[in-house]
Amino acid sequence: MNIIIDEAEHRMLQELTQRRFLVGSRLYGTTHAASDTDYLCVYRTSAEELYSGLPNMHQFQYKDKAGNTDWNYCSELQFRKNLYSGESVIHADIVLFTDYTDRKMELCRTYKVIKAYLGFARRDLKEDNGPKLWHAARSLYCASSLLDNRLPVLDEVRRIYSERQDRAQLVHQEQALRTMANSLYDAGVLKTYAIETASHPLWQKLLASNNNKAFRY
Repeated sequence: MNIIIDEAEHRMLQELTQRRFLVGSRLYGTTHAASDTDYLCVYRTSAEELYSGLPNMHQFQYKDKAGNTDWNYCSELQFRKNLYSGESVIHADIVLFTDYTDRKMELCRTYKVIKAYLGFARRDLKEDNGPKLWHAARSLYCASSLLDNRLPVLDEVRRIYSERQDRAQLVHQEQALRTMANSLYDAGVLKTYAIETASHPLWQKLLASNNNKAFRY
């Protein structure tokens, strides 16, 4: 869910923004005459958010109707949390298809991220609708690439959008990829989360514990 903000709040967040990324069709290179422009802006994390102890998963959005542009905002902390949790695939798309980081495979070849792509594909496959099928095929391509230890590339995304997609075939592919992801996760090959390198072994234990499936007491 997006929290709609007004122009003054939009200007405030613009001043706090550290990095700005095109998302959606402008990122993929699949625009058409009626396409709008969507940005995700990453701003400095406030002390209020950092110490609130709340999930704070929802992002801000400002709709510039005159410019046909949607401005989406998340904090640096939100970006990482939403990437790791699979809350959306927007953050994984930015990692995979922009210069956000060189650690693309490390951050995105996780159970949560792959399941996010599969989840959005399953949602889009509920309708036998051309644009929805393209979106589903793109998500399945990203999930399949990550499962195969390959980075998805934008040229292939654009090829997907140039071809007719078959819903039954995509449904079968989604089911097969979901089975593969679950098997790799159960075998310990896929981890739930990417884990950062900590400054001390004790903090490393804390971070690594997020990938424990069961604790011993």
